[in-house]
Amino acid sequence: MVCGQVHAEATDLGVAGFENTLLQARPLDISHVRLLGGPLKRAQDVTAEYLLKLEPDRMMAGYRLRAGLPPKADGYGGWDSVSGKQLTGHIAGHYLSAVSLMYAATGDPRFKERADCLVKEMKEVQDKRGKGYCGALTDNQGTDAETLFQQVSQGNIRSGGFDLNGMWSPWYTLHKTYAGLRDAWRYTGNQTALDVEIKFAAWAEGIVSKLSDAQVQRMLNTEFGGMNEIFADLYADTGDKRWLDLSYKFEHRSFIDPLQRHQDNLEGKHGNTQVPKLIGSADRFAYTGEAADIMAAGFFWDRVVQHHSFATGGHGKDEYFGKADVLSDRVDGRTAETCNVYNMLKLTRRMFALRPDAHYADFHERALFNHILASIDPNDGRTCYMVPVGRGVQHEYQDMFRSFTCCVGSGMESHALHGDGIYYESGDKLWVNLYAPSTADWA
Repeated sequence: MVCGQVHAEATDLGVAGFENTLLQARPLDISHVRLLGGPLKRAQDVTAEYLLKLEPDRMMAGYRLRAGLPPKADGYGGWDSVSGKQLTGHIAGHYLSAVSLMYAATGDPRFKERADCLVKEMKEVQDKRGKGYCGALTDNQGTDAETLFQQVSQGNIRSGGFDLNGMWSPWYTLHKTYAGLRDAWRYTGNQTALDVEIKFAAWAEGIVSKLSDAQVQRMLNTEFGGMNEIFADLYADTGDKRWLDLSYKFEHRSFIDPLQRHQDNLEGKHGNTQVPKLIGSADRFAYTGEAADIMAAGFFWDRVVQHHSFATGGHGKDEYFGKADVLSDRVDGRTAETCNVYNMLKLTRRMFALRPDAHYADFHERALFNHILASIDPNDGRTCYMVPVGRGVQHEYQDMFRSFTCCVGSGMESHALHGDGIYYESGDKLWVNLYAPSTADWA
């Protein structure tokens, strides 16, 4: 495959047309699938009940406070607290994705109403700030992230594993807001969400465009979530190549390059920092046909699933990868983070659509039923940070109204996605990829 020819073809066909040439099995949109019963439906139902108990005004408190607007309610606590160095704002992003997905999955207008409410609030925050930024982060001293990102844009980059200029994984946190806006556009048709996302993307472009390649790579030493995925998807949604170029800015070369050369470099790395990077690679391949992207994504998937994962589909101990094919001494303790499996399933569904091989479908089923469904209490909807696999271990159920950890956030989305990956279409063929009580609207 000659990359230059591929890009030329993509330009001629348009993003959607080119994606159609690469997806060998297109997943049915979750708005065309309805669950009828069984454990997937139960998990969806208890999550829907939980989502309707949460208060959007409390999620937006930090956004409004940092923008100089009066909060409409006290903010939530835990990792979403407005006090100190937290992932403040991540829950509003997760929640916007979750209610948008749940609206598509159920057709219940209450979820669209909540999505519309959050988008309206985010637009107000963005308009008040005036430069496109829409976030709630600070450092420990209370310095606003917009100010700290200006330091980054000037080349003053203090980057570590989870810290960038005093902020806790800021791009990771902002990724959740970007993803929420994308999903509100894609699943509820909210045009304002796309408009806010574009302005927010332009702000990010302004930060990284001033940096040299070496400075960008230093910045990317801090966890940055799926920023490459977000901008690739924005390219798909708008057809504007500037967002594809921005996606490639968030290419972590020291991690991705060895994968493209088929070198397993996972040992000692934080699992959920890495998986979203390859979701972005797979998305970009679907939109452009760039061979290097699918080489990295495919090799990464194979190494994680075949050489680093437990029988449940989870991986990692204390959130980190170990040596390939050496799992027997890593089964005790805190193993198999739920966010990792949520993201591996996103990557798996994308890989199956691009290359519909049985091993992708097998892993989807294994990880979905053995880890994701095991991560939620079917009675009250509490979710687990870890689903451990060792001897004498216990599930760590989260306080769903106080902790607001990363796995509480991804759990909101995960159980709204159970209709995704059951059915695929290819020409005049309908693929049933997962046996679950459900109906598909396919014509």
